[in-house]
Amino acid sequence: MAPPTLPADEVESALAHLDADARREHGNDQTTWTPGTWREHLLDLDAARLDPGWVITT
Repeated sequence: MAPPTLPADEVESALAHLDADARREHGNDQTTWTPGTWREHLLDLDAARLDPGWVITT
């Protein structure tokens, strides 16, 4: 039987998915991201840290 998923594991997974989605959408070179892109990305990351089950990405 697999060990139970810890909340920290869920948060880490959500953060990894959000980062991968942002890089896929805006490119790997974060120096080219606009301030609005950064703001959106950081808000998404904060939301994932607060409640990984209810993250809404734009």
